[in-house]
Amino acid sequence: MNRHRGGLFDRGRGGDTADLREHNLALVLRYLRDNGPSSRAQIAASSSLGLSTLTGMIGELKTLDLVNEGLAGTQPRLGRPTHAVSLSGDAWVVAGLRVDVEGVQAKTATVGGDHLGSYADRADLRGGDPAPAIRMLRAAIDWIVESIDPHRRLTAITISVPGTLSPCGDSVARAESLGWSDVDLMTCVREQLQAGGCAGAIVEFARDSAVAVLGLARGELRDRIGDRTALYFGGERTVVGAILLAGEPLSSGPSGEADFARIPVQAPGREAQRLGDVIDLSALLTTSGVMAPDDAAELVDRFPREALSAFVAALSEGQEGAIAVLTGAMGAVGQAIEAAAAVLGGELVVLDGYLGVLGSLVEPPFDAAVEVIALGSHPSRVVDGAVYAARDARLAQPSRIRD
Repeated sequence: MNRHRGGLFDRGRGGDTADLREHNLALVLRYLRDNGPSSRAQIAASSSLGLSTLTGMIGELKTLDLVNEGLAGTQPRLGRPTHAVSLSGDAWVVAGLRVDVEGVQAKTATVGGDHLGSYADRADLRGGDPAPAIRMLRAAIDWIVESIDPHRRLTAITISVPGTLSPCGDSVARAESLGWSDVDLMTCVREQLQAGGCAGAIVEFARDSAVAVLGLARGELRDRIGDRTALYFGGERTVVGAILLAGEPLSSGPSGEADFARIPVQAPGREAQRLGDVIDLSALLTTSGVMAPDDAAELVDRFPREALSAFVAALSEGQEGAIAVLTGAMGAVGQAIEAAAAVLGGELVVLDGYLGVLGSLVEPPFDAAVEVIALGSHPSRVVDGAVYAARDARLAQPSRIRD
């Protein structure tokens, strides 16, 4: 009988010894990621691993340059000195990239979490031709490889995109803002990594919303989100969604999104509509009379932050149309929050992007017992989340880090 509840057998994944050890190594690393420097006893109690087993694993992780161990900051007055194990990973680099209509961004960090560098290449990538984006993606990977010190090695990359992914996760199935359909990015990424001597690096693609909420859970909202089930409503032009379960992103399907935009909502005296049709930024601008439909669509497409500023300015000026539209839109968001929380067991709702800005002005009404956090838009939130996603991907496969 397997007595280690944190072990692989308890998860029903079979009895392969190598997979079991890999899983348990990852358990140790995730614990250190979430809790910081800890004693062996603390790690063992959390993972249900025996101390003798854990001792061997920590030795292996030291050999892989993923953890270090030294005297704890606080020592008991009597008895043996206490040692603490901490996540290190200074020799290993992870990278997060974002491809969107405004170009390509990248950031690098060590597996231990130290920021190394940032990169941005701005261009208008609308129009449906992926060739310019692929060229810029290759250039960004070249920068990543060339910026790494000789004593370090690139070990994982996560690339975020604004559209849905293919079932296997290696191509963009659809990205409306870019005009893409069935675009293969994996081939160019693998070719460029191989050319740079980093063919063994893990490569993953993710939807913008998934890495954005991961960045919040690992970064600025870490203490507030914790292990709670969190529902993310974000986006720059229209609502996109994601789900966090016990601090980990949960996809509702192979597309990598929680499609909250499709939740039906109903205003008094009107037929039911999808949330995305009600809360879309261009719809807010046109329904309120702030801008003509064509002007609103163009401004939202090209300059979403300026479009949001125009709507907020109308609210500040006391324009009744804008105030009424925002009140109705937040009522629709409140309905969607109640529906999503009831189905998914949500305990916390994060409003990000333009919804975060608007939600800080008019709080969405709802009866569900959930906490709502409204955040202002932050341009680096997605690429920061991609860095965290790359680190998580590496921590899940520690024994293969030297491959």
